[in-house]
Amino acid sequence: MKIDSTFPTSRRGYLSQSELEQFANINIIDSDEADDVISQAEELIDNYVKRANKFINRNYTGVADNGTTTTLTDSLLDNLAENFFSGCELEIVGGINAGERRRITTSKDGVLTISQAFFSAIDDTSAYKIFQLGLFPRYQDVFYKSGVYYKSIPEAIKRATAAQVEFIIDKGDEYFSGPTDYTSEQIGDYSYTRKLAGEESMIAPKAKMFLKGFINRVGILEVENPTNLF
Repeated sequence: MKIDSTFPTSRRGYLSQSELEQFANINIIDSDEADDVISQAEELIDNYVKRANKFINRNYTGVADNGTTTTLTDSLLDNLAENFFSGCELEIVGGINAGERRRITTSKDGVLTISQAFFSAIDDTSAYKIFQLGLFPRYQDVFYKSGVYYKSIPEAIKRATAAQVEFIIDKGDEYFSGPTDYTSEQIGDYSYTRKLAGEESMIAPKAKMFLKGFINRVGILEVENPTNLF
């Protein structure tokens, strides 16, 4: 089946509405509501995965030279290749438009273009912060060619997000707004008792299948004589 994928408009940009309709067989009626649910699913997926080798793994800060309602220009970003910041968040932390946050669609020659206009035109008082909100794309999901960065979200993450959207819709608001200590679940005629409660109980079983290999568990190295490590 052909996947007609358009630019995602959810918070982390993991899944477009077109992909959701095909992966989860969901008919979207309200676009804004769909983005809200996709965004919630993305956040839960990230909380479950916990850690990843993010492409943009630190914050970039500065003060704009100038701009418009849809662009921010800073000559200090000239040395970064085209679309290095695409998909990242641009948050204005001081000056004109302070407190506003938008997604960067393109970046080139020190000019950042955003997905939705600021209330006022950016000027030289606009202090900003750039960061990658989600765990994806990872470093290995990005390639560089002829001065341009190209980014993608792994297929398994897209499908896990779609499965999580289905789970959210099936369980309803009460499940996700209530306590997170549920220990059992029933899907049709099938039911089981969870070994885990807490936040993991909020992840769709189908999504967990897609997320195998993505979970980065944090361990503790214990040795009798740590000085032997040096």
